[in-house]
Amino acid sequence: MLQISVIVPVYNVEDYIDICLDSIISQTFSDFEVICINDGSKDRSAKILEQYAKFDKRLKIITTENKGLSAARNKGLEAAKGQYITFVDSDDWISHIMLEKLYCNITENKSDYVFCNITQTVPEIDYFACWDFMPKDKFNSQVTGSCFCDDDVSPEIYFGMHTTAYAKLYRHDFIKNFRFPEGLIFEDIPFAANCFLSAKKISFDLEPYYFYRMKREGSITQKANRKFLDIFEIRKLHENVFKKYGKFEKYKHHLLLMYMKDIFHKMLNATGEVRKELFDLSKQTFSQIDYSKYNQEILRSDKIFMFYQALLKIDYKEFELLLNNNIKETKNV
Repeated sequence: MLQISVIVPVYNVEDYIDICLDSIISQTFSDFEVICINDGSKDRSAKILEQYAKFDKRLKIITTENKGLSAARNKGLEAAKGQYITFVDSDDWISHIMLEKLYCNITENKSDYVFCNITQTVPEIDYFACWDFMPKDKFNSQVTGSCFCDDDVSPEIYFGMHTTAYAKLYRHDFIKNFRFPEGLIFEDIPFAANCFLSAKKISFDLEPYYFYRMKREGSITQKANRKFLDIFEIRKLHENVFKKYGKFEKYKHHLLLMYMKDIFHKMLNATGEVRKELFDLSKQTFSQIDYSKYNQEILRSDKIFMFYQALLKIDYKEFELLLNNNIKETKNV
């Protein structure tokens, strides 16, 4: 039986897709298929995929109209035949030993999924840096064996981990009923929560086998546009995952702080009307919360909470002035 399905959503990446595919087909592990979902690309991406498929029968192409990253990944999940699943974004690439290392790990540990670390890179300026999911000493203080699950660790472990769909290898039968929310960005967040909270065994390899390309012009998460507003809908979906598993009370304090930070950084990166809409929705959202139901010690230990207490008392003009006068300080929140 086929062991691994590599799902690669493809949309207008003619300058990068060859690097991605070369890294996959040159793996030291060979028993896999590559499912490339051409999500309505308008550049030469489709032709490049066709050329690769002529020389490697493991590569399969599914062409759809443009529906976004979530829909493409979901399409790949429906088509996948492998016992294990991994995702690779088409402007990124992976180490030639990643599939072998993660496959050996997940089969030896009989885990639901295994994750590795990520290398952030800007190849144009020769920048490479390991994107550690959290300080290793903090992780090692709670995880002493080869596997763990939600019940074994504090909330800090979950919020320190990468919420990406990539840089992981999943058992197919473990994630077969999970899907990415379509029509939204930040779609990895609820998917990752479903995986983490439902897993009985999570294993890991802390080597940075996955290479994430930063600041690609045109990348959806780099654009300061109206899609940033999706973060509010994602917040609801994310919290609902924790409620589904009966874990909301354990995590709600850190969930609140996480979204305060995420939304604040979206405001920093947005411009014009989008920034104002983010500000208005933030005030509307966070003014309706009964903070007496939260652990005040946890909230007040993080300066982002104090920032929002001030934000709720000012209007947008005052916020812009505050942002302009304190931009260096606030970027470190």
